[in-house]
Amino acid sequence: MNDHALAEDLTAETYARALEKQKNGVTITVGWLIRAARNLIGNEYQRRDRAQARMQRIVIEELTAAARNENEDDLEVRAVARLRPADALVLQLTYWDGLSASEAATFLDCSTGAVWVRLTRARAKIRSMLMEESHMSISPRLVEGGDLDG
Repeated sequence: MNDHALAEDLTAETYARALEKQKNGVTITVGWLIRAARNLIGNEYQRRDRAQARMQRIVIEELTAAARNENEDDLEVRAVARLRPADALVLQLTYWDGLSASEAATFLDCSTGAVWVRLTRARAKIRSMLMEESHMSISPRLVEGGDLDG
């Protein structure tokens, strides 16, 4: 979990539940404590996964809404909206929201290297789409990349 305070909170919650059970006459064993702690940790991971999925959906919905805007003349935004959601998200986070690769990695719950790989693939896809759609000049920063951590 990498969060010392959260680990302390979950440990305290485990013991609080154990004390409550013991007051009700239940014999608390080490196995019971381990199962209770494992369940609380599992619940926390599920909560985090749901929160992250919710945030990713919001970002993708915002990008899609911007691309559907009838007044939207930006070819790049419309092209990004046609990408797979995961590809659009990594571009959204790094270029539109201005996150560094390490910040995007934290948001996406992956390594910085994985963000760079996703970004490279997404840029290749959008480059291909834009070149097919138009022979207009394409933003070099978007398709060629840039220094996100600098």
